[in-house]
Amino acid sequence: MKVGEARAVAARWVAGHRVPGFAGAYVSGSVAWRPVDAELPVTSDVDLMIMVSGEVPPKLGKFRHEGLLLEVSYAPLQSAEEALASPALAPGLSRGVLVADPDGSLAALHAAVARDFARPYWVRARCAALEGRIEALTRFDVGRPLAERVLSWVFPASLPTLVVLTAAGVNPTVRRRYVAAREILTRYGEAGFYEELLDWLGCAHLSRSRVAAHLERLTDVYDRVPYDLARPYGSDLTPEARQISIDGTRELIEQGLHREATWWIVVTFARCLTFAPHGTAALQELLDDLGVGTPATMRQRAERVAAGLPRLRRVREALMDRRGTDPTSRTDAT
Repeated sequence: MKVGEARAVAARWVAGHRVPGFAGAYVSGSVAWRPVDAELPVTSDVDLMIMVSGEVPPKLGKFRHEGLLLEVSYAPLQSAEEALASPALAPGLSRGVLVADPDGSLAALHAAVARDFARPYWVRARCAALEGRIEALTRFDVGRPLAERVLSWVFPASLPTLVVLTAAGVNPTVRRRYVAAREILTRYGEAGFYEELLDWLGCAHLSRSRVAAHLERLTDVYDRVPYDLARPYGSDLTPEARQISIDGTRELIEQGLHREATWWIVVTFARCLTFAPHGTAALQELLDDLGVGTPATMRQRAERVAAGLPRLRRVREALMDRRGTDPTSRTDAT
C-alpha cells in the first residue's frame, strides 16, 4: 500500500468517527513524513491524532480498518504556542496531513506550527520537555512491581534519542528511535555519542545472536498473552499488532540492527508482564544482560542517564548548529 492510500483509509475511518468536542484529526508519525508515493512498510501502522475541545477520551490504540493497522490517540485542542512546545504534537502538526477539520481551526493551527516549527526557540522548548522527563530519572522509584519499574525506566532512558531527532528536525519516531538517532549522529559526526546512548541502555555489547534469542523468548510470551483491549497496552499486544512488535523487531535484527532492536524488546516484554507473569524469568534474563537486573542496578543506570544530560545538551546544540549550516539537511522521514 502506498502512503497516500494509507492516508485516505485513515481519513475514511475518521469520517465515521466522532466524539464529543471533536475538533479535527491529522496523521502523525512516520506516515505524515513520508512521500505520498512511497510504499508503506508492512511493519508500520498509521498514527492518527484526534483533537478535541473539552474532556479527552482514553486512547483507542491499535486496530485494523480496511486492512490497515491504525493507532488512534486523542489530544486537547491547544494554542499554537502549546503545540509548538510539545514534542508529541508539533512534529505531526507541522506536516499538515489533516484528515478532518470541521471549522478550519486545525488548518490555522497547522499553519502556525509549520511556520515556527524549526525556530531554535521552539526546538529547544521541545528538547527541554524531553530532557525534563530524563531528569526525573534522578527520582526513580525502585519499589514498583517489576513490569511497572521496567517501563518507568526504559522509556525515559530512551528519550536522549528523541532529543537528537528533535534537534535535527526529523520525525521523532517510536519503535525505530535508535535506528533514526544512529543515522543522524553518524551523519553529523557524532557516532561516538551514539555508542554512549547504547551504553546508557546497556545493549552496546550485545551480540546479534543474543538479541535474537531474547526476541524468540519474547515471541513465545507474546503469543500466550491473554490480552484485554480494555486494559493499558491491550491493543499493543494483539495478533494484529504482532507485525510491529515481533515481525518489525525481527526485521531490525536481520538488518544487523540488533542493538537498536533491544529497546523495543524490553518495552514489549514489560507490557506482556502487565497481563500475565509467565514471562518473568525471560525478562529477568534480558535485564541481567543489560546490567539492570536488580532494583539497585536499575536505579544506578537511571541516575547515569540523568547524569548524561549536560553531554546530551552539548550534542543537541551541535546538531542544531550543524543542521543550520548543512545544505544536505532534511526534514523528511527518518
